[in-house]
Amino acid sequence: MATDITSEITVGGVDFQLWFATDILRLRSLHFGYWNTPCEVALDLEAARKAQTRYTEYLVNSIPPDVSTILDVGCGVGCNARALAAKGYKVTSLSPDANHKAFFANVPADQIRFCSSKYEDFSTDQKFDLVLMSESQNYFDADVGLSLTHRFLSPNGHLLICGMFRKQNGPEFSQTRNVESEYLLRAQQHGFEVVDIDDITQNTLPTLHMVRMAKQEYLDPALNVARRSGVSASWKVKVAALLFRKELGKLKEIERYYDEFGDPEFFARHVSYLRILFRKNGK
Repeated sequence: MATDITSEITVGGVDFQLWFATDILRLRSLHFGYWNTPCEVALDLEAARKAQTRYTEYLVNSIPPDVSTILDVGCGVGCNARALAAKGYKVTSLSPDANHKAFFANVPADQIRFCSSKYEDFSTDQKFDLVLMSESQNYFDADVGLSLTHRFLSPNGHLLICGMFRKQNGPEFSQTRNVESEYLLRAQQHGFEVVDIDDITQNTLPTLHMVRMAKQEYLDPALNVARRSGVSASWKVKVAALLFRKELGKLKEIERYYDEFGDPEFFARHVSYLRILFRKNGK
């Protein structure tokens, strides 16, 4: 259930997205799930876990032939990297979040190498066959990201992006940095051609129903407790409230974000969730 803003929000010194997804919701991944149909099953956390596994399988199956080495930019807790390594790919995983490093402690070093770095600060002489950005392309400036990707790719290498793009430049979902048409133009200017685009917005919308359910069950009560004292609540809500109470100034930011992402119809009007495969032109 990865997002473009909560990874940047720390509450009481805690990475909010990581804590909420793994400790409260007990999810194994941070990214959106891939649902076969919008109403395939009852919406619950076990279905969400299966959808996240299906998403990772979808990504792995999108890797073009003749790819051996992969740079996983914004790797999260490593679910994609581990799945890629299991298929025989050599993966370099990149994240600036120190909390993510712990999830790579027991992976074989000859299969997955974790680098604690922002993409903008990453440097290597290695050339990769593919750069993967799974819900991470909005974390940095498009021109910077595309320039770095072109540098790190081998000739005729690929960039695989799977994530959110705004349909037009407006105030809605402003934390989603990239507008689809603008990003495609910039990619062309940086020497990339589009090989394939798959719009999977409809396959991700049930995840937003889960966001709304989680907000109603955990987030809203925690925010209310954080604003008041002496309210009875579950231990999970009380823990959340203790975190929120330390940084009440961020509550409206968090609430606004989850209000937008908890409305699937509103999301589909303004955002497309796309898998885009680019090929690098030239040397």
